[in-house]
Amino acid sequence: MKRILLALAVVTLTGCSTIKEYWPRAHDPVMFDRLVAVDLAIKHVDCNKPDWTVAVNTAEQLAQYTEWRGDPQRDNIKGLYAHTQRMSRGGSQGFCELGKKTAAQRIAAAKSAWEGR
Repeated sequence: MKRILLALAVVTLTGCSTIKEYWPRAHDPVMFDRLVAVDLAIKHVDCNKPDWTVAVNTAEQLAQYTEWRGDPQRDNIKGLYAHTQRMSRGGSQGFCELGKKTAAQRIAAAKSAWEGR
């Protein structure tokens, strides 16, 4: 009986330590500020003469910050950074508009995850 309780305790405690990775982090105003900045930078990209420089730089800062902080949204934000890099290489106006919508979806996902913290 003692062995069963010991094994159950080990499994329970091990399980609790893995939950921490998916538990919401406390609100971080710096990350949210960078998210707002990258959102505005992408909204201000003119697809007639696309310049993604500000969006790429801001997304890079946010990606680095979420990585260092170990935030659960770091993979989404790294994807946003990679997306802005791809978009900065150019393309048609339609491609640019589609890219802005895709970036907005990633931003909305992060915003939704970070709201209410």
